[in-house]
Formats: sequence, structure tokens, C-alpha cells
Amino acid sequence: MQLSSFFSFAAFAACVTSVFSVPVEHTLETTSLVERTGFAAPAEACYTEVKKKCDDITAKIGADATIDVDLTAKIIADLDIIVNLIVTLGADLTAKAKPGGLAVADVKACATAVIAIINLCASVLLKIHAAVAAKVSLSIFAAVLLKLGAGVKVLIDLLIGVCLGKVGGLLAVDVLLLADVVVLLTGCLGVFVDACLKLGVAL
Repeated sequence: MQLSSFFSFAAFAACVTSVFSVPVEHTLETTSLVERTGFAAPAEACYTEVKKKCDDITAKIGADATIDVDLTAKIIADLDIIVNLIVTLGADLTAKAKPGGLAVADVKACATAVIAIINLCASVLLKIHAAVAAKVSLSIFAAVLLKLGAGVKVLIDLLIGVCLGKVGGLLAVDVLLLADVVVLLTGCLGVFVDACLKLGVAL
């Protein structure tokens, strides 16, 4: 599997990683419905579901403190559900990113939700790393993390493409208003990649 787009942002991500060195879990804030074109709605719904699964994983870790082989299988099953949610979101957003169907406020709201999703994933991966037992090989997480990375790749590539005006047909004046969003997206990507590296997976 090729994740070339991750590496296209690698140098820039390295510059901003220190700013985003710890994934922040927060309540998702959204813009008013008056400003909506519908582009952000799937991402906000996905955030809610991903947070539920991340909370489930956190609860499992909290109950046992150490992730043994049996608990690893349960956590991987939860991560697989998160993968499916993110892959579905990528397909939904790709279908909605059509010229004439986007507004700056909605793109920002969507990016906010996607950044929150990726930060949740990074945070839970760091919790897994901190709790996994020494006898559990980290390689057992490789397959699901590669799938998760591919799903994140689609989201990041799509939204950066929208913000740069390469996808979705935003005007140049709108693109200028989204420059800061590109920085935030790239920053959360760096945090996610670092979290995967903790579990032995280089994206």
C-alpha cells in the first residue's frame, strides 16, 4: 500500500508537530445551520461515533490497566469499527466535494470535525501504547493501523485539496480564507503519524 501523500507533507508536518505534539480531546464545536451546505454533517456524525468507540477502548484499558493478548483482540475489533467509520466518511465527503456545493464556513466546520476525529484516534493509540503488556507484540496492531492510516490519508488529502482549491471548485478568495486550516490539518496528521510510530507502524 502506498501512502505517498503522507510523505508529501512530511517536511511541513515536522515543522508544526511541536505545536500539535499532544492530541487534544475536546467537545466538537460547529457553525450555525444557516451557514451549512451539508458538507460537514457526515464528519460531525462520524466524530460522535468515533468518540464512542475511543471511549469504549479507554474504558477497557481503564478496567484492566494492562493490555494482554485477550484484550488486544477486543481493542483491534474496536479499531476496525473506527476504520470502517473513517473509510465511509472519506467516501461520503468525496461524493459531496463537488463544484458549487461548498462554502468556506462548511469546509471549516468539516475540517474541525475531521481534525477532532484524527486527534481522538491519535490519543487512543497513545493510551494503547502506554498500557500494552511487554509480552504482546506490537506487530499485532500493524494491519489495523495501516488500514486506519489509509482512511486518514483519504480525509487529509481530500480536505487539503478542497482548501487549496484543487477539489470542490472554491474560488481563489475562498482558498485564502482556508490557509490556516491546511496548517491545522497537516499538524494533526503529524501527531497521528507519531502515534502510529509508537506502536511500531511507519506510515
